[in-house]
Amino acid sequence: MRLDLFENTPPKTPAGTLVPGPGVAPAEPVHLPREGNRLGWQGWLVVLAVACTLLGQGERSTVDRRFSSPSRTLNTYWEALREGDADGAWACFAEGRRDVPMPGSIWFLPATDELWLSGYRSLPVTAGRVMVSYEVHYRDGRWGDERMFRFGNELVREHGEWHIAKPIGEASMPEWKPKDRPVDS
Repeated sequence: MRLDLFENTPPKTPAGTLVPGPGVAPAEPVHLPREGNRLGWQGWLVVLAVACTLLGQGERSTVDRRFSSPSRTLNTYWEALREGDADGAWACFAEGRRDVPMPGSIWFLPATDELWLSGYRSLPVTAGRVMVSYEVHYRDGRWGDERMFRFGNELVREHGEWHIAKPIGEASMPEWKPKDRPVDS
């Protein structure tokens, strides 16, 4: 049978289909990219430009050098106590605690020009928490005698800075060494 001899006339109504009614029109077919389509050099250039515009976005992180390590934090704290700087001493604490020793509240610490810390011993508790014991040395401004007592603190790291969480125990009273001096000297 030769089909080319038949007249090619389209049917008036397609068989098996209905006339579209009122409502939502059918969507256009979605053309998905072929598997072989990849970003060209221009596409990668656009991706690189967008990525570069996102660099440096966000909050700037700065670490105060006074709190960069546990020993620097402790030195800052004791120096603030020696100078009578209450705000400087409170800045060393993690929670801004007001119940900690304030300048002048360590009554056995006389006026002194020299104060230093030594004999650090640390015990890491977790990655951002450490317990430190140390010796506080000072030179009595009046007589020039060197005195020392042991103290300890628990420190925590917050946003890269070390702050005092709480003291460990109480400061021990320095050993009393009376001098044989006349009362009216």
